[in-house]
Amino acid sequence: MLIDGQQIDQLPADDRGLAYGDGLFETIRISNRQPQLWSQHMHRLQAGCTNIGLECPTEVLLKSEIDQLIASKDNGVIKIIVTRGSGGRGYRPDDCATPRRIISFHDLPVYSDHNYDKGIRLYHCNTPVTVNARLAGLKTLCRLEQVLAQSEWNPDEYAEGLMLDDQRRVIEGTRSNIFIVLENTLLTPSLESAGIKGVMRDLIIELAQLNDIKVIQRQIELTEMIEADEIFVCNSIIGIWPVSEFQGLEYSNRKITTKLKTLIEQYINQHD
Repeated sequence: MLIDGQQIDQLPADDRGLAYGDGLFETIRISNRQPQLWSQHMHRLQAGCTNIGLECPTEVLLKSEIDQLIASKDNGVIKIIVTRGSGGRGYRPDDCATPRRIISFHDLPVYSDHNYDKGIRLYHCNTPVTVNARLAGLKTLCRLEQVLAQSEWNPDEYAEGLMLDDQRRVIEGTRSNIFIVLENTLLTPSLESAGIKGVMRDLIIELAQLNDIKVIQRQIELTEMIEADEIFVCNSIIGIWPVSEFQGLEYSNRKITTKLKTLIEQYINQHD
C-alpha cells in the first residue's frame, strides 16, 4: 500500500474520506503486470474529481505508483482512493486542504467457472439505492447502501444482488452494472438519478453499437427483468456474468451475452 507515495498503512484520523466519504475510488484489474482499461478508469476518475471539486492526481504519478506496487505481481487488483485530505470537524471543505491518494494492491478474487459458463443466481435486494442526480454515475466513497445490501443474502446461494431505487426502478447490482436483452435489444438503466457508470458498462455499450447490436439506455422496470430473454451483470474485475436465475425464473438464452463476452475479450487482448 502507498499513501501519498509512502509505503505506510496508517491514515490520519482526520481524513475527510473517513469522516464523510469525501472522495472517489477506482478498482482496476491487473493482468500480466498491466492495468486493464487504464484510460477508461483514468477518464472516470478525472471527470469525477472535476465534478466534486477535487484536485485529481496526475495520470503519470498514479501510473508510476501502481507500477511500483505491481513490480513483482503478474495479476491482481489495484484500488485507487482519492480523498479531499485532512480537515477539521464540519462538512464544509477547507479550500487549502491537500488531496490524499491511497493505492493498494490485492490478490485477484477467485470466482467459480460456473459463474461465467452456467451463470449466476441474482438476489433481489431490499435495500434501495438513494436517488441523487448530483452524484449519479460517480464512484464515491459512500457505499453504505451496498454494504447493507450485500449483507442480505447468503453468498453460497447468490453471487450478486439487484438494487432498485425508491420507486422500484432497476438501477444496478451491488458491485456491478446490469443489462437485459428484450426483443433483440440490449437495455441498461440510464443512471441519470442514481447508480455508478462502470467502465465495463460503457465499453459494452460502445462495442455493442460498433457491432450492430441495438442498445438503449433508459429507465427499466422490474417487470421487464422478469420478461427479459437474457440478463447479465458486469464490472471491470469480473467481466461479464450471465444471470441464470432471478426470482425463481430461469434464463438460458445467451446469444447476445456470449457475443459481447467475446467482443470484450478481443478488445482487452488488443488494447492491454
